[in-house]
Amino acid sequence: MDIRPAVMSDIEQCQRLDSSFSTEYVWQMAEANGPGELGTAFRRIRIPRRTEVAYPRGTEGLLDDWKRDECFLVADELGRVFGYLDMTVWRWQWQGWIGHMVIDRRHRRRGVASRLLTVAEDWARKNQLRAIVMTLQTKNDPAISLFSERGYSYCGFVDRYFNNGDVALFFRLNL
Repeated sequence: MDIRPAVMSDIEQCQRLDSSFSTEYVWQMAEANGPGELGTAFRRIRIPRRTEVAYPRGTEGLLDDWKRDECFLVADELGRVFGYLDMTVWRWQWQGWIGHMVIDRRHRRRGVASRLLTVAEDWARKNQLRAIVMTLQTKNDPAISLFSERGYSYCGFVDRYFNNGDVALFFRLNL
């Protein structure tokens, strides 16, 4: 397996990857607001049965993302792409924002996401970024677990962030 910068011919393969996932857990939000107090907590809750979740973002803008010539990486083997990571640089904040990280369903749990993240983190350091931020659905327990294990810290949320109305959780790694 090779992690490398994407080339234009990779984009179509990226768009065809199975980006859906299944989960048995969700992160449930509870607010605790009162006089002189604002608080929000997220709890990991087991749901009654495994559920399939569609990827919350469209892939029609991947070519434009690639044309920015920032950090668009693919995982491939013998010319076949089976994962990608697309990070946008916000220079005014010196941060990288991961817009997409997709591993084809048949190649998950093999370290592909970790390898993509390692290369993206190295790229960010070489480009003098101070942090990387990732936005995840509260339903994406597998990715929340991965980012937490890699040292990314929860740093906020936005209600109804995704097109389907899901809450977004923000995770940040200081570099």
